[in-house]
Amino acid sequence: MDRVRIAVAHRGAGLSPVFAAIEGGFFREQGLEPEMVPYHGHPRSLAALLAGEVDFTNSVGGELILANLRHGGDAVVVASAISRSAQQVSARPGITSLERLRGARWGVTARGDADECAIVMAFERWGWDPGRDAEIVVVGADGPRLDLLLDERRVDAAIMHAPEPFQAAKRGWTLVEDLARLDVAVQNSCAATTRRMLEARPELVRRYVGAFCAGVHRFRTDPGFGIGVLRKYCGETDRQVLSDTWVLFARLMGGMMFPSLEGMRTAADLLRRVGAAPRLVRPEEVVAMEPLAALERERFFDRIMGVRSEA
Repeated sequence: MDRVRIAVAHRGAGLSPVFAAIEGGFFREQGLEPEMVPYHGHPRSLAALLAGEVDFTNSVGGELILANLRHGGDAVVVASAISRSAQQVSARPGITSLERLRGARWGVTARGDADECAIVMAFERWGWDPGRDAEIVVVGADGPRLDLLLDERRVDAAIMHAPEPFQAAKRGWTLVEDLARLDVAVQNSCAATTRRMLEARPELVRRYVGAFCAGVHRFRTDPGFGIGVLRKYCGETDRQVLSDTWVLFARLMGGMMFPSLEGMRTAADLLRRVGAAPRLVRPEEVVAMEPLAALERERFFDRIMGVRSEA
């Protein structure tokens, strides 16, 4: 068995591909012994990846681009679980419609983060002006994210990542919009490593990607398994919250598992527009297609999806 160290940025549903690959035994099938290494947030997990402290992580496109720019890094996306806009908008008690959020206070943990990018993306589709129609409030990261974002004294609305919108609903907040309905290509939950790792151990990366993809497939096609994974790793016990989260993610995981060039292009453009990136990063700089292409040539997806080869 080859040991692989995986940086875990949080225990949210966005990391369900990794958790599913562990629970389904798919890493072991690929001859890998996974070790989860906890970090607080994507910036720290990606910094650990670039520093060589870990071998892989699960991240989102925008954060990966920022990490490379900040650290002179070579992180790349090697597989995708979700490649569309996937967040939801929740509003404080008393606000039940999207139109009432025009000019409201929107909470983010930091300026230029993935949530602010989602706000800019959504406002463009709604025909709103982020500079005029929103007050961005930085709530920081000194505490549980959901507690900070649900501070009604400071925030009227926030971008949520499942299971957050369903947890927020239990506190009286209203899910007023699902950004997935905008159908915008944005690289969300994805497997990442470095080009150094790709060059040094391409076969190990291919096996990691195989386990990741098998985890995605099992998670989205087996409700009992998927909900069980969420219950075990996300710390949520409410059956309805778990079910709603699984349905949302299973629906969003319907696309192909190759990294999304268009999704990375969107992420890079949004980062430049919010002032977080000094230049427009080309998607080819931060994507590696070969590990998945190699699996496809081996008819890997035929096997995990149950297609029998003709004799």
